[in-house]
Amino acid sequence: MPQQDHPPKTRTRNGCVNCRKSRVKCDGKEPSCTRCWQKGWECSREKMTLKWESDYHSRGLAFGREGRWGKSAAAKRKGRTISPEEQTWCPSNTVYPWGFLHQNVSSLRWLYDDERTPGQPSSMDISLLVPRVDGMEMAENSLSCYSPPLFPHPQGQKQAIMVEYFIDQVCPRTTASPSIASPFISVILPFCLNGSQGLVALQALAACYWSQSNPEHASDAVKLKSQVLGELRRRISTDPSYAISPDPEILVLIMMLSLYDIVDRCDKGWVVHLQGAKDIIRLRRRHLSDQTQCPVTAFAELFFAFQDVMGRTACAKADLFGPSFWDQNDRRVNSWMGCSPELVSILFAILDLSRTRPHINSDLDQEVEFSMKAASLNARLRDLGQVLPDPENRALHAVADLKRLACTIYLHCALYNAGPSTPIIRGLVRQILQQLSTLLKENLVVNATWAIFVAAVELDPADEENWQDPVTGDFVDGRALILRSLATMANSTISSVARVRSIIETVWLSRDSDLAAGSSRPQLSRYNDWEWYVVPLSDALSLV
Repeated sequence: MPQQDHPPKTRTRNGCVNCRKSRVKCDGKEPSCTRCWQKGWECSREKMTLKWESDYHSRGLAFGREGRWGKSAAAKRKGRTISPEEQTWCPSNTVYPWGFLHQNVSSLRWLYDDERTPGQPSSMDISLLVPRVDGMEMAENSLSCYSPPLFPHPQGQKQAIMVEYFIDQVCPRTTASPSIASPFISVILPFCLNGSQGLVALQALAACYWSQSNPEHASDAVKLKSQVLGELRRRISTDPSYAISPDPEILVLIMMLSLYDIVDRCDKGWVVHLQGAKDIIRLRRRHLSDQTQCPVTAFAELFFAFQDVMGRTACAKADLFGPSFWDQNDRRVNSWMGCSPELVSILFAILDLSRTRPHINSDLDQEVEFSMKAASLNARLRDLGQVLPDPENRALHAVADLKRLACTIYLHCALYNAGPSTPIIRGLVRQILQQLSTLLKENLVVNATWAIFVAAVELDPADEENWQDPVTGDFVDGRALILRSLATMANSTISSVARVRSIIETVWLSRDSDLAAGSSRPQLSRYNDWEWYVVPLSDALSLV
């Protein structure tokens, strides 16, 4: 082959339009190449265009540098098929259903869209989800805003499913009204997505709740719970108290473990977590001079204090958190609690006063003081007016009123020795049953475990009032309506409805047995009706 007098010309990537059309090498000078400048032409460069391989093949053309290519005449451009032996595939990462290319915070905006169905979240601090690099917040719309997957291979898919179940199934069951966003999704979920063990605790709770209807998730729930519990124990045993108490993640982990035990068996395990939370909160308030709370800590403290009050009304044990958590002048209904802080403050005072009643002897001064305090609480409860954040929210209004009626029943039973046959108790129980019958008939499910429990255990077995069953349409007695309410509520709450129902049925059996024997609780006993029938059965019962 004869030697070339000069090296072959090579292509350039920045040639102008005129040189490309003439198939002449362009020197690429700016703002005009030499050739265009000499000829007086306008020098311009084309922008990059996308070329599709299928279009070239459909016209019988080679795509890009397929086949052979060269400038010399001997090397004609010919396309050929590459055999499978010559093909080399580059490895690629597995694409999961939750993965996004260049994902950023906007990928999760659908979770907090105001147009979502009732019971789904409506608002949230989106900035909590924006990835951070070297302490600096990344631009939301930047293509470089790629965050690593929350659920890495190989367990990522199962973990993602648990988080989705928590959002879609667990969170809507933690509110007093299906049209209100749960703080578990507006406050706790964003925090857990940024935490290490918080996300695992969230998945453990979801798996535990799911296992109640699908036992195949039970093993996953136990494994996840063990992982969270092990990390919590490690931190408590190794980290100093001044480092543990200010960390909101500690309270979140304890809260999730408490809910896990409530959903699982509702035994004394959740009370142990409650006691641990009390110690953490006490240390936090001792070490931090600034009492300003983040939303996560504020909700966690509210959760534990409310669980403590509502549960101890049943078992009549001493409180753990005290009255400082409740503002007796705040009549605004809390959407998560389903009542106002003032109502909880009154309930706490009733519980505290009832524990002093058995210790009153024949001392007249003590009896007068007790009677005056009881009358004061009765007057506060009678004059209570709870203010709803949304007056049109029928479900929240119903829950708040049911808890007010139940609190009145509890006051008369705990402080005035009233029982199911007492006229005022019979009237209050009928009011609660009337509201339940109406709500069930309208298919308006209400999360009111405590109110239903109080009305059920103080329902007079001799009461022959009939109520219409919303499902069958038949007229049934009060007990059947209570059971229908519990069955309906079992699908709308994460409380331990099974244990609540078990205690209610045991109380009914005891009352029926005493009624058949022609007797009731011993008249000479120092216990009132509530302490005789309810308290012995209700240790470690959650009624939130």
